[in-house]
Amino acid sequence: MEEIILKDLLLYYLGLDDESIEIHLKEIYTATKERVKTINDLQVIIYSNDHNPPHFHVKTKNLNIDAKFRIEDCELISGEISSKDLKKIKAFYLSPKGKKVLEMIWSKKNLN
Repeated sequence: MEEIILKDLLLYYLGLDDESIEIHLKEIYTATKERVKTINDLQVIIYSNDHNPPHFHVKTKNLNIDAKFRIEDCELISGEISSKDLKKIKAFYLSPKGKKVLEMIWSKKNLN
C-alpha cells in the first residue's frame, strides 16, 4: 500500500510543470517524505539536512543494498549495487523530471 501511495506521489510531481512544482514545494503542508520512490524493494531516500554534495540514498529494507548517488549525474558515490538494480535506478533518474524532482526535494529538505 505504501509503495502505491509513493508511486502516486511521484506521478503527481512528474505531471506538474516546473513553476507548479516550485509553488507546491514551498508550501509547508505539502512537503514530501524522505522516501522519494520505491522501485521493487529499492528505496530512494533523501535525508533532511544531509551533507553535500547533493545526493540520494538507495537502500533495501534488509540493507543488502546501501548505496549513495550524486543528484547531479547519478554517479555512484559509495556502496555496492548490482548492474540489474543500477539499471532500475538509472531509469528512474532519467525518467521525465526524475532528476528535477530529486533536486527540488534536496533543496527543500537541505538548507546547507
